[in-house]
Amino acid sequence: MIRVELDGQQIDVSPGTTVYEAAEQLGMRIPTLCHHADLSPVGSCRMCLVEIEGWDRPQTSCNLPCTDGMKITTSSNSLQNARQSMLRLLLEHYHDAASDNSHRPQTEFERLVEEYDAQNKADPSCMQDQQRYPIDADDNPFIRIDLNQCILCTKCVRACSEIQGRFVWSVAERGDQTRIVCGTDQTMLQAGCESCGACAAYCPTGALADRMAFRAGKPDRLVRTTCSYCGVGCQFDLNVKDERIIQVTSAADAPVNGMAMCVKGRYGYDFVHHSERLTRPQVRQYLLQETDWRQRPADRGPWVEVDWEVALDVTSRKLAEIWQESGGQAMGVLSSAKCTNEENYLMQKFARQILRTNNVDHCARLCHSSTVAGLAMAMGSGAMSNSMQDIAENAAAILITGSNTTEQHPVFGAMLRQAALRGCPIVVADPRRIDIAEFAVMHLRQKPGTDVALINGLMHLALENGWHDADFIRQRCEGFDELQAVVQNYSPNRVAEITGISEADLLAAAELLCTAKPMAVIWAMGITQHTTGVSNVLSLANLQMLLGNMGVPGGGVNPLRGQNNVQGACDMGALPNVFPGYQRVDDTGISDKFASAWDLQAAEHVDDSNRALDQQPGLTVTELVNGGQEGRIRSLYILGEDPAMTEPDSNHAKACLAATEFIVLQEIFPSETSEFADVLLPGATFAEKEGNFTNTERRVQPIQLAVPAPGEALPDWLITSRLANQVLERTGRTPLGEFAAWRYAKAADVLREINSLTPSYQGITPERIAAGESLQWPVTDANHPGTPILHVGKFTRGLGKFHAVDYLPAVELPNDEFPLLLTTGRVLYHWHGGEMTRRAAGLTAVCPEPLVEISPDDAAKHAIANGDWITLESRRGTLHARACVTNRVAAGVVFGNFHFPQKGNVNNLTIGALDPVAKIPEYKVCAVRFAGSS
Repeated sequence: MIRVELDGQQIDVSPGTTVYEAAEQLGMRIPTLCHHADLSPVGSCRMCLVEIEGWDRPQTSCNLPCTDGMKITTSSNSLQNARQSMLRLLLEHYHDAASDNSHRPQTEFERLVEEYDAQNKADPSCMQDQQRYPIDADDNPFIRIDLNQCILCTKCVRACSEIQGRFVWSVAERGDQTRIVCGTDQTMLQAGCESCGACAAYCPTGALADRMAFRAGKPDRLVRTTCSYCGVGCQFDLNVKDERIIQVTSAADAPVNGMAMCVKGRYGYDFVHHSERLTRPQVRQYLLQETDWRQRPADRGPWVEVDWEVALDVTSRKLAEIWQESGGQAMGVLSSAKCTNEENYLMQKFARQILRTNNVDHCARLCHSSTVAGLAMAMGSGAMSNSMQDIAENAAAILITGSNTTEQHPVFGAMLRQAALRGCPIVVADPRRIDIAEFAVMHLRQKPGTDVALINGLMHLALENGWHDADFIRQRCEGFDELQAVVQNYSPNRVAEITGISEADLLAAAELLCTAKPMAVIWAMGITQHTTGVSNVLSLANLQMLLGNMGVPGGGVNPLRGQNNVQGACDMGALPNVFPGYQRVDDTGISDKFASAWDLQAAEHVDDSNRALDQQPGLTVTELVNGGQEGRIRSLYILGEDPAMTEPDSNHAKACLAATEFIVLQEIFPSETSEFADVLLPGATFAEKEGNFTNTERRVQPIQLAVPAPGEALPDWLITSRLANQVLERTGRTPLGEFAAWRYAKAADVLREINSLTPSYQGITPERIAAGESLQWPVTDANHPGTPILHVGKFTRGLGKFHAVDYLPAVELPNDEFPLLLTTGRVLYHWHGGEMTRRAAGLTAVCPEPLVEISPDDAAKHAIANGDWITLESRRGTLHARACVTNRVAAGVVFGNFHFPQKGNVNNLTIGALDPVAKIPEYKVCAVRFAGSS
């Protein structure tokens, strides 16, 4: 340690600590404009000058390392004068076209000018009295540019390169003409900007500012919350004025993301106040008439707005009627990865306690059910084993496969870019040349659906060259001999034939990945959404156990969850085969525990004498939707899901929903599924309620009430509770068990019930969350610190189990009739079915319509120009979208996104073939053809 003295106070610091950092540790404030702890120090603003005893002139503290015995003065008259002079010089080159700055919060620069009285000391004859640069001339819908306010601190340049890794901003010209430019003096979007807003977040003057917040006024309050988009789990502050969100600002102490955010998190918040929000309950007119409800009009008839009393009365009557006539097995509950842990817990409780069925599922079935199944089989836990920051900082090499990380999980993607820039080699295995491939040392472009062959080929070479970890295998795993027998059949020659990857590239990738310790594997839906999804996941688990990369920093198996609370919805038991905490429904002891906690006393006339819970696993999402047409499902209670949009073969899904007798939809917008609903219940967004999300790395984080919900919309946990109480009353049952009642005053009451019944969440209490603890499950008691890395020393199941899996081709491959292979995914500016992002003005401005990526060879072959409207056709339907001619896809492959409804929905084309274990559809491979262009 090094001992230094600042303003008479002594402190011991580590070697390499700067004077500025030492002052921060003592709680001393040294002013600065160009410095931020996240960015490399440059010392250009000269505001952080300090005096060092024995030195002849002041020094910039942000880039001056401490030396032993150094005596430092941070505040003196001479330093005051020097800082004031620097601000006066900056003011001479600074011009704010907005003379009235009351419309926005004070900038860092303005605060320092005021503090040092620099405005009054500046020479008026030198002041910049006219603008040198055009204001707001860039077409980026999110960021306003006024270079007249720029002081050349270069924070924007460093933020874009050192945080986001896009290198959009740079410094051009020299001397008096020096200025900040995008790319080669282009617009931001032309220069490759991803509109993350980091440049504006770090800017100290307002030269770069959030366009959506400009002139919106100063916020009344800031409310810390967690993002409602992807599974990264970014936290930020909602800026609220007059009960509306006017801006989202970074929170430097956010545990996952710090100051970093993506375009959706920072600028995609205006959906909250969109005019299409559901504000009152609605029911179909036929439900209000004194007729047999079974005489429902074919189109379900017109909507009628009603109050909550009528809506819940109608809904509970119909659900009770179906339950009494057909039992819970004729009913289904679809929960939501968009909603909180507490709300997902209550939805599965509604299914199991109120309806006596395990027919409860949610959209994890369509994205990561194969991950949950595969990792549970191999290791005993279906979750991400390591943390994102751990991977970015500690991995010696990274394999990214089936994850378009920079678009699907942008903040983590930016972390991986920085890891690559620091020298960590990344291998990308993906049929498309996705953006992260630009930072990879190798891009393996396998044919879609050939992942098992590729991974088996890597393991073949690892064993052949002795790159496997024999000690780890012997001590911590079982089933190795069976695995070895299978992978020996995957020679480089055979793998090259199956995948299209050259033998040389396969060998180079294997050597890099298998000899770097630790190596992390990252995947998403490019691995899981196949009829061989579980086999794909088992193969990746095999690889990491073979190499001994489990239970260590920088390694692990790391599936990236697509939605904000997919992990939490699974944790809460919104699955047909497990209670909360992955406690199996077919385990009698577990089932008895929940039966006792949720025990109901039935009236004498009610046929509910068997108070045990159903121990038969229920139906999955796809089975529940299909069940309407098959006649085995009469009702669906759907929370925040849009199966008409997101199910494969959407024409078939819509026909099934149309055939379902009674559908209750609890939503924030009239989604595509609302066409098939009988009751619409208006819920609250993440900004209008309280609760918790669990991110992809198992981190539980809160959301907080920031603005009131519009009209009569209510938090979803409250709606479900009220409905449960009415169904209980109508079916003649009363609560007996400790947690049988539905008397919740707030979301924290639900979390306490979760704590009591879910061992992995036992220590994640409302009190610890309110105290700011950021905990990763399992947290087994109130003093447990959380578990950043799983499987340390021992797998959850005991020994890790190798599974010998063989390559199987996709169900539907191209032929002469349908010669193209379609694969699907998301784009940066939209999310999931687009229900929220299509109602965010800026996001829609940048990406207003569906796109299909087509290779130049296929475009030339079919006379398609970039930007043409084209029609793709499969055996199930058609897609109308705009062509994007690009080398991102190989010849014979096309890529479509699923963010746009009706004719623009790529799920009109996808196939409903399922993985036999996880029941996940094969979204990533089907055969299509061009049917026209214009």
